[in-house]
Amino acid sequence: MSTPARSCHCPNCGGDVDERARRCGYCRAPIATLRCAHCYALNVSQAAHCAGCGRGLGLEPLGEPGTLPCPECRSLLLTFHGTCGKLLDCPKCGGQFVDLALLQALLEERETYGSALPRREPASNPLAQRVRYLPCPSCGDLMNRKNFGGTSGIIVDLCHTHGMWFDPGELPRVLSFVQAGGLARERRRERERRERERAARVAAAGSALVLGRRPESGPLEVAGQPVALLEVLDSLLSMISRAVGGKGA
Repeated sequence: MSTPARSCHCPNCGGDVDERARRCGYCRAPIATLRCAHCYALNVSQAAHCAGCGRGLGLEPLGEPGTLPCPECRSLLLTFHGTCGKLLDCPKCGGQFVDLALLQALLEERETYGSALPRREPASNPLAQRVRYLPCPSCGDLMNRKNFGGTSGIIVDLCHTHGMWFDPGELPRVLSFVQAGGLARERRRERERRERERAARVAAAGSALVLGRRPESGPLEVAGQPVALLEVLDSLLSMISRAVGGKGA
């Protein structure tokens, strides 16, 4: 379960309003918000520090009217220019589309920050989210649904050419997941998985050589993957060394 958003009061009717809301759910009056210039999270107008990254809020960026439609509600997206890319924001439903260059910069910055101040972010349940496929605002092709980082439980929509779509509140949660070391853990798991698969292929190739099944020509392959002969010989020497050591014990 992710941490629930805080609430504020509508300045028009006084009703409780989610801090990420753009309009009051009771009277539909627009809610004034502050957007963080570092992580682009929305904050209540009275906030002194960003609820997404903790930085102080000062002169925040203003969105420029755009021509691209929101993939969720079809409203025109506002454009925010970052240091190395753009963020498109829907003023109606609150979704955000971040181009790949800006997203990479945001993730790298948050991962560096997290290595100095690590913390644990609880995972979300992806099964609690409805399944739908959205078109990319830039090219119109349907985006791929992706569990960000493999284990975050945050289902985002990815266009491999143009960027990633975040439903309301998902971008700050993704950045918190990265700060908590989520991407580093996933890279470590992927590296260990590849090493296990490689070791298994080398061992299988060694068994094939012992049984005399080496191909007459061409590279040695196991399960369609080439295996270096030196790795196989090293594996065989290790097996022999373990066997001899076991007999002498």
